[in-house]
Amino acid sequence: MLDVSRMMFEGFILSAVFLFIVLVSLAYNPRIWLQDYPKDIQNLAAVQTPKEQKQFKLIGAVIFAFALVPFILSLMFDGEQIPFRAAFGHFYVVFTMVSLSDLVVLDWVIFCLITPRFIIIPGTHGAKGYKDVLFHFIGFLKGQIIFGVVSLILAGLRVTIAWL
Repeated sequence: MLDVSRMMFEGFILSAVFLFIVLVSLAYNPRIWLQDYPKDIQNLAAVQTPKEQKQFKLIGAVIFAFALVPFILSLMFDGEQIPFRAAFGHFYVVFTMVSLSDLVVLDWVIFCLITPRFIIIPGTHGAKGYKDVLFHFIGFLKGQIIFGVVSLILAGLRVTIAWL
């Protein structure tokens, strides 16, 4: 059975951590995230440096590690037997909460509505991509497919571990 309060708690905490990491890295150097910006902005900006590419990989690894938190907590709190559907639902809801916080707070409010100076990549000021709400929504939908696959894999691992 799904523990809704735990899902909400995990989703809230992971969303806050995710938003913190992304906002701090954007404030440090928005070019780290250049490949995630709309194409018109990418076309106006200089190519990412090798250092920026390494920084993106490091931040990506940290964020990926946080994706394992619901899995680890499931091992700690759900006991030995957990149905596949419950494990999948738990992981998918938590990841969707993080993705929704990214879409609404970071993409739509901060990126598209407020557009603070620290997210504007040098040489791209005034680009239409900074207000492209649809671009971010499509990214959210793509993420939902990816999170569905990741949730299926984690749920399969979780149930398999319970059987061992």
